Amino acid sequence: MAAQSRMHDDYTIGWVCALSEERTAATAMLDERHPDLLRRPNDANTYTLGSIGGHNVVIACLPEGAIGTTSAATVAKDMVHVFPAIRVGLMVGIGGGVPPTVRLGDVVVSVPDAQYPGVVQWDMGKAEQGGKFRRTGALNKPPALLLTAVTKLKTDHKLEGSKIAQYLEEAQARYPRSTAKFLRSNLLQDVLFKASYQHVHQQDRDAAEDEEGEGSEEEESDDEAKDACKHCDKAQIVKRKPRDMRVHCGLIVSGNQVIKDARVRDRLSKDLGKVLCIEMEAAGLMDNFPCIVIRGICDYADSHKNTAWQEHAAAIAAAFAKELLGYVVVDEVKAEKPVRDILLDISRTVTSIQEETTRNTHLLHKKQDMELLDWLSTDHYGAQQSDTLKRWHPKTGLWFLRSPEYQDWLQSEGGILYCPGIPGAGKTIMASAAIHDIDRAFPTDANIGLAYVYFIFSRQREQTAEHVLASLLTQFLRGQDSLPEDTRDLFERHRKKGTRLTHGELLTALSRAVSRYERAFVALDALDECTIESQCRTKILSDILDIQAKSNMNILATSRMHDDIAGLLTRQNTTTLSIIAQDEDMVSVLRSRIKTYDQKLYDDDFCNLLVSKIVRVAEGMRLLSSAEMLHALAIHPNTTAIDTNYCPSINMIMSICAGLVIVDEESHTVRLVHYTTQEYFDKTRATWFTDAQERITESCVTYLSYEIFDGYCETDEDFEKRLVTYPFYSYASHEWSHHAGAASGRQVIVDFLKNERRVQASSQALLSKKWWSGDSGYSQRIPKGTTGLHLASRFGLTDATPGLCTIDDVDKSDSYGQTPLSWAAECGHAEVVKLLLETKKVEVNSKDNDGRTPLSWAAKYGHAQVVKLLLETKQVEVDSKDNNGQTPLSWAAECGHAEVVKLLLETKEVEVNSKDNDGRTPLSWAAEYGHAQVVKLLLKAKEVEVNSKDNDGQTPLSWAAECGHAEVVKLLLETKEVEVNSKDDNGWTALSRAAKNGHAEVVKMLLKTKQVEIDAKDTVHGRTPLSFAAENGHVEVVKLLLETEPAEIDAKDTGYSQTPLSLAAEKGHPKVVKALLEAQRADSRCKNTGFGQTPLSWAARNGHVRVVKLLLGTKQVDVNSKDMVFGQTPLSWAARNGNIDVLRVLLETEEVDSNSQDTVYGRTPLSWAARNGHANVVELLIETKQVDVNSKDMVFGQTPLSWAARKGYAEVVKVLLRAKQVRIDSKDYDGHTPLSLATKNGYRMVCVVLQGFDKADSSMKRPNPWEDFGSGSHGERTR
Repeated sequence: MAAQSRMHDDYTIGWVCALSEERTAATAMLDERHPDLLRRPNDANTYTLGSIGGHNVVIACLPEGAIGTTSAATVAKDMVHVFPAIRVGLMVGIGGGVPPTVRLGDVVVSVPDAQYPGVVQWDMGKAEQGGKFRRTGALNKPPALLLTAVTKLKTDHKLEGSKIAQYLEEAQARYPRSTAKFLRSNLLQDVLFKASYQHVHQQDRDAAEDEEGEGSEEEESDDEAKDACKHCDKAQIVKRKPRDMRVHCGLIVSGNQVIKDARVRDRLSKDLGKVLCIEMEAAGLMDNFPCIVIRGICDYADSHKNTAWQEHAAAIAAAFAKELLGYVVVDEVKAEKPVRDILLDISRTVTSIQEETTRNTHLLHKKQDMELLDWLSTDHYGAQQSDTLKRWHPKTGLWFLRSPEYQDWLQSEGGILYCPGIPGAGKTIMASAAIHDIDRAFPTDANIGLAYVYFIFSRQREQTAEHVLASLLTQFLRGQDSLPEDTRDLFERHRKKGTRLTHGELLTALSRAVSRYERAFVALDALDECTIESQCRTKILSDILDIQAKSNMNILATSRMHDDIAGLLTRQNTTTLSIIAQDEDMVSVLRSRIKTYDQKLYDDDFCNLLVSKIVRVAEGMRLLSSAEMLHALAIHPNTTAIDTNYCPSINMIMSICAGLVIVDEESHTVRLVHYTTQEYFDKTRATWFTDAQERITESCVTYLSYEIFDGYCETDEDFEKRLVTYPFYSYASHEWSHHAGAASGRQVIVDFLKNERRVQASSQALLSKKWWSGDSGYSQRIPKGTTGLHLASRFGLTDATPGLCTIDDVDKSDSYGQTPLSWAAECGHAEVVKLLLETKKVEVNSKDNDGRTPLSWAAKYGHAQVVKLLLETKQVEVDSKDNNGQTPLSWAAECGHAEVVKLLLETKEVEVNSKDNDGRTPLSWAAEYGHAQVVKLLLKAKEVEVNSKDNDGQTPLSWAAECGHAEVVKLLLETKEVEVNSKDDNGWTALSRAAKNGHAEVVKMLLKTKQVEIDAKDTVHGRTPLSFAAENGHVEVVKLLLETEPAEIDAKDTGYSQTPLSLAAEKGHPKVVKALLEAQRADSRCKNTGFGQTPLSWAARNGHVRVVKLLLGTKQVDVNSKDMVFGQTPLSWAARNGNIDVLRVLLETEEVDSNSQDTVYGRTPLSWAARNGHANVVELLIETKQVDVNSKDMVFGQTPLSWAARKGYAEVVKVLLRAKQVRIDSKDYDGHTPLSLATKNGYRMVCVVLQGFDKADSSMKRPNPWEDFGSGSHGERTR
């Protein structure tokens, strides 16, 4: 008799299988088969329907060949949509067992324990340093209904045994032909090999065995069918006593990769606890389909994996599932909430959580990013800008800002505006005005970057090339929503090691930061005041000009008339605009400032003394704050405490020194009024201030010797209190030795160095460095136990050293393990090193806590004279390795000290290919940092390995190419020994790295070899050199790759199948997009398979209006194309993210669908804009008169007005209410109106706006939404 036909709503149990064998077993367990039902549209599943006991069951199987968590999730998702009454689910099939607990033919059921929910996705997580893998997220537990049934079943198994064998026999009786292998036969042998023993395939047999073997190929095939491990060593089998089948309850691990390695299997079990089974589908279901997982064990997840046990394992799993359903009460199942409703609730909750999490994550990341940027550089020159701007008379300088030269520079891209002028002409004021004007011209445009530097003569020592690059980088990064991942990782790596970014790393990071903006501006004021020591000024300008050549950056530079500066800045795109004091400007300022006021007069002798003291204090010093200055002026020789009563007021100083010094209001620093003042004092110093340095030294040391400074502060709080209370202490600790010079033997200095407690307190102030605002414990991360001899060695005080050697332990180590010799060697004080060696009491090979010797320190910092002295002792270990595995040669090579490298190589005692803990050789380090002279020296060593790979697989050529060191690349290529296509562990070649970082000259060199693989793909994302160049905005490299040897223009990566055009559009690089489109081969309509977004969608999503215009100009893009994740169009993305300029451009196209709903939430562009608070976007969309202002989304049933009210966006509510057709009382799926949503979430202003709207139903009695808020002062939220 035919089974009664049922409807989709009649099925309450969902049964999911992965393999056809599992589906066969499941079908065989049905008590009754039901006829198929009509197939629903867009449903790719096929179903088997039937019943077990009183339960109506629907069985679905993954498509043929599909495996993994994603496929399983897709099947389950479609199943619950087609069969809306499904309450619980079963995931039934085969899996790999984890010995020794589990054996072949056993059953494993997913049951939670104290730590895990029954199933864990082993490959879901994050790779961390040291090869560790941290699993993230958690999966749902099986439904309580099924767990209760398992508990009852386990009890009955103990008392009566299992019914699995009975169900298998019944199935065989019903289907004798198709279930022959369900029962366990003698042919199934349970063989477990030792974990360390790998499977031997037929081709692995040696030739002798092949020759001695007998029998035909056919016979061998038969044997192989019976025994898949016929060639394996039987001595490697683990001996175990036979036992019957068992059912285990516990942990199952699931993932997207097949595990055929016993070592991986055992490591997973060790990491996660007692793992019973490994499979590939369950993790895809647990979060989307409330179910329990049942697995029959068919192998041991090792290299001996085979199919012999699969059908039996599938059958016993299905039989157990049937037995389990016998313990589940039908009415209890019907009482459960349908899975579809559960998923809808989850979707709503998850959406809400995601929104909150996104906000919190953004805030957390922003906080962490700010800490990292504070660590990188705290000097943003904002205080100087504010202070200078305050001194700018607003009616002056208009001639400059309105000049054609400035306006053309401002409007065009990639230009240089060079503004020379005589001293006092107002160059700094004009630079400040220009910075203000740029900032005002683009007040809210996140695609415009601005950074600036004020060079100041008194800060020459600190304004190094690295300082300037770090400041510019920090300013550009602060303008972005979040730090790029690669930049954050780079910062974290250095911060944890306590090291700073190298010049090359800063340059690369700055170049990348600039490239992320559509336009970037850099202002450099007073370049003439930048030091020329060590070619600093030339280096800074060269670096910035190199970055400009790769980007669209605009440069504004001011300086006095200097031929070398003008020469460096003169380019084809340079405009010169001289700054000359204008008569009308001077008249305007004078008229506004001419006024009379009373001045308090002071004694002439006192005034002369104060002026003299200020000038002496100022010579050679960094800028002092007003508080530091006042304490400095109050110091008297031979005193033991500061007399604050002797501190003059800052007003007194300003009055007496009128015209000489000023106080910056923002930075609170005291400085000479102008560079010309400094020049004047420089000329007259020898006559006026012959003893200035000695007086400053005496003041500093006297201050440090005050009795209050009695040893280390034990906490950060105490330390910071000391610095605040005694503001001159930090300067005195850092700078006294610089002023000491030949006076280091003076008695006041010697007395200070003999006082151990004062020395320790001073060294804490000297060495403590707070790297970021939240850097806790920084004041304690210093070497303790320092002596006066340590300080004398650090500062190179040769006059004080001999006397201290008779008092202090000459070879005493501080808490960091450094001796005075180590300090002197590190700081390069050869005379002190010589004095210490002459005592014959020092250990020349002493190692500090980092394993570094004095020779290692001297080599690192390039102190050739010290290296010579140490080598001459004939006692040093020339090739000693520190804790990082680096030798002195490695350090010298890394830091580019060619003279030291030469000295070390000449000893013939160094291993030129010595590898450190990272696998880096000296050549590798020299290549990374571009030290061409060092590379030359190392290449002359015959034994040098030019292709040596580090732990990440990078060669010296790879490092040099990545960092753009063309000269080093050339040297390496000339050896004719380098492997130009060598791939590192990420699959990146030298060309990939050079292209990624925009090093066009290096790319050109590599292409000229005619040996490079131009389309080589990495193993991380499958990206080619062209993809990397396009992603990072390097248009010159893109053109080279397209022209020199045409690269595959539409090569898709393996991450999200993005082409170079897609990547360039996503990141917002219009020049690259234009170059790719002009090549006439790039596909502007291509979708990536990960998100399914077209280049237009990416550009619209991220607000890149110029890219959008370029793509629309091709007339080939689908303006309404939807992505595959959210189903949003470009217009929807632009509205969602508030990109109004993009929105305007898209709305100008006739084809755009203004009411397109996404496929996940069912929201229109208007709904997204309202939800995210973009009032200007909402207004623009309504003005088109083409949008449905009352459209409801699919998940919450909320209109744009509901969303704006729910989120508290009062301005958006006002805009929507102005649309005549808006429904103010529209209800969502939970019955909430816009007013009730605003009330519920505490948004008073929104409630006021809604209640005051004249279209509201005045007859409707509304409760006062603020009754629970009392007077409104408590619990009130405003937006």
